[in-house]
Amino acid sequence: PLGGIATTPVINRPEVAIIGPNKIVERPVFRGEEIVRAKLMNLSISCDHRVVDGWDAANYVQALRKLLETPVLLFAQ
Repeated sequence: PLGGIATTPVINRPEVAIIGPNKIVERPVFRGEEIVRAKLMNLSISCDHRVVDGWDAANYVQALRKLLETPVLLFAQ
């Protein structure tokens, strides 16, 4: 609601992990040799490392990113 583009979500008991999607903003990115505008969004994750291994959390965020970028994969089995 405050328009932030990067956050650190806070875990509340009894949660062990939380994903924090951030505001979608338009930024310049390279596409080959060109600079074009693209809509980008940061995803943040906080997890209790006594329960969740950081490697697993990072893999989860990457899988979520792939699904958000390519939603047709949600229907592929």
